[in-house]
Amino acid sequence: MLGLFGSYETVEPEFVSELRAVETEDRLRVNLAEMLDAARLEIVDTNTPTEFAAASTVAIMGLVLKTVDREFETLSTENRFVTGLFGFLMAHNLSRRTNADLGVVLGIAGLDLFSREEIDQVYRLGSSYRRLRQHRQLYSALRQIIDQFLSHPDEETLAVLASGYQLCLRPEA
Repeated sequence: MLGLFGSYETVEPEFVSELRAVETEDRLRVNLAEMLDAARLEIVDTNTPTEFAAASTVAIMGLVLKTVDREFETLSTENRFVTGLFGFLMAHNLSRRTNADLGVVLGIAGLDLFSREEIDQVYRLGSSYRRLRQHRQLYSALRQIIDQFLSHPDEETLAVLASGYQLCLRPEA
């Protein structure tokens, strides 16, 4: 098909997109391995980009929680919700990087973060995530912090990510 100036548009073949997703997955596994090992966490073996994005979301959120010395199970309801929203932001970025199905990633990661009894929290997170996107400055700042961490995962970017997360938490009573 001709583009705007008469040149042919190039459409990336699907197999090239798949190769890029696999390369991204491999790079993230290697770059995160040391930090996850130190925290006794791992990204489980997966078969699809969607499974990888969901498993990575849960592992990275676990890493963030360990970095700020918190446990998901002991967080207040409000702070569990904030953690879920951060998970949604992480899942969105990982889904984009790996060509994963965002809706499925959000569902899997949400169910892994929350218990089956808290399924209603996953649905509430979806509508709250949409509202968060309306607050452009906050949303952009959080996305940038997450993007920097995923682009260059090291102790420094993890500290920035954890600090951003901790700023959003309510003080525990």
